[in-house]
Amino acid sequence: MKRLVNYYRSRKLVIVGYDFQSEGGAWRSIYRFFRYAEAQGEATLLIDRRKQGTFRQLLAAFCFSPCILVNGIGVFYCWEGILACFFRTDILIYLHDTAHSVGGFARMHPWKFRFFRFILKRNTVLCVSEQMEKYYRNEFSVRHSQVVREAVALPTQPEFEPGLRHIVMVGSLDERKGVPLFSEVAAMAAAKNLPWKFHWVGALASQSLGKLSQNVHWWGWQDTPLEFVRRAEVFFLSSVDDPLPLACLEAMMLGKRCVVYRQTGIAEMIEGVCGCAIFENYSSADAFRALEKVLGENPDRARLAQITEENASVPAFVAKIQQIIVAKNLR
Repeated sequence: MKRLVNYYRSRKLVIVGYDFQSEGGAWRSIYRFFRYAEAQGEATLLIDRRKQGTFRQLLAAFCFSPCILVNGIGVFYCWEGILACFFRTDILIYLHDTAHSVGGFARMHPWKFRFFRFILKRNTVLCVSEQMEKYYRNEFSVRHSQVVREAVALPTQPEFEPGLRHIVMVGSLDERKGVPLFSEVAAMAAAKNLPWKFHWVGALASQSLGKLSQNVHWWGWQDTPLEFVRRAEVFFLSSVDDPLPLACLEAMMLGKRCVVYRQTGIAEMIEGVCGCAIFENYSSADAFRALEKVLGENPDRARLAQITEENASVPAFVAKIQQIIVAKNLR
């Protein structure tokens, strides 16, 4: 219990939201803030209440964390969000919602709206524009507010050093995605003074990895990792298991060389394709040999694009689902 309390008390900021990764854009600015702060080494925690197992995190954060930021009006559609905010007066509430959205909330949930109004009066409201700040001050008698705007980020244009063979992986930094294996293979290439450069695009997802290898360029979370894949020669899927990672499918559609472990879904799609390789044993030695093989071959780009188009394009996926629905209705 003491460790739990100390952990949440040591968080500089806890962010709570109910719409991360949704189709709307209201989550993007604070998510970019979180990833930026995380990359700077700040003790920041993000709680996505759409994920299972986060209710305890929510309770612990509201009980022990010194600074809480709730993102968007979606938090107040749930009684748990309302009750959590009701008992504190030091929460930052970052709102992106216009009078139209707030009015709809009031009509659909009149009782929740009453609590929402009360909570806004007692806490600090972060606004995306001066216009919205004026609205919340006038309509809700908000006393403490700040205009913080939104945050946009153009896609990172990675500069890959010319003259090197660039090898990329896209995924969360954890054991399952194969950070240890990827690092070991990079170390083997460095020991042999090979002109290979290893890149990993993805956010830290495990606290037990230890110090990351200096033989890999760790790019962190990126809005658009596809640009990194486009500039690389090889997509090295280092996962110990992975059903069918989208980033690797995108690499195939781009005609990139792919190296994957046998126990991943991609293996069954690239079997026998020139410029691709499957390592049977999950070891750095086998993965290294697979990389050597593909870098000595010209990838069959047309075949890779054809496989992806037939198996994983949007039209192919839609057709398969529609066929299943038709067959089900004919039973």
